[in-house]
Amino acid sequence: MAKKLKKEHHWFALTDYEEEEKFLRKKHNAGYRLVKTTMLGTYYFEKCRPEDVVYKLDFNPQKSEERERYLKMFEDYGWEYIQELNEYSYFRKPAGPEDDDIFSDNESRLDMAKRIFARKMLPILIIFAALVIPQLMLAAHNSGKNMVGLVILTMWTALFVLYVAVIIHCGMGFRRLGRKYGNKKDWK
Repeated sequence: MAKKLKKEHHWFALTDYEEEEKFLRKKHNAGYRLVKTTMLGTYYFEKCRPEDVVYKLDFNPQKSEERERYLKMFEDYGWEYIQELNEYSYFRKPAGPEDDDIFSDNESRLDMAKRIFARKMLPILIIFAALVIPQLMLAAHNSGKNMVGLVILTMWTALFVLYVAVIIHCGMGFRRLGRKYGNKKDWK
């Protein structure tokens, strides 16, 4: 008989991975262990014995030939691999007095934030500058001609607002991570 999974929806932005780790740890403490998550922010949990389990996400895209070695390294340090989603690898292990982190220093944490920025945030900024803004301007120019033009303007305006909100939220997140893990004077 298949186990019944509990399903929850939560959305975490690119820079909210530490909040996601805390969320998953809290769920496990309450007796729900992560089975998988999806791109649409759906989390599937199975009932388990409540225990303190640390969850960590790593953003370190690997080529397929390097992937096995990468996962073996985490396994050697006691981390259970759960899944990969959107180039984030999900790991967990029982909380202990030490070694509850996959990073050895703040420089490694900052390097991960930089990888996320380069692989995920830069494409968002490029699409925004090269597609969303020009299309919004074009739609604004053509909006007075008919009702279809007004509908198209409304759609591009909504997309513009969504992009601006994501860019601001992630920008603040990158700044927060930079100040937390990097040289604070460089992130004022």
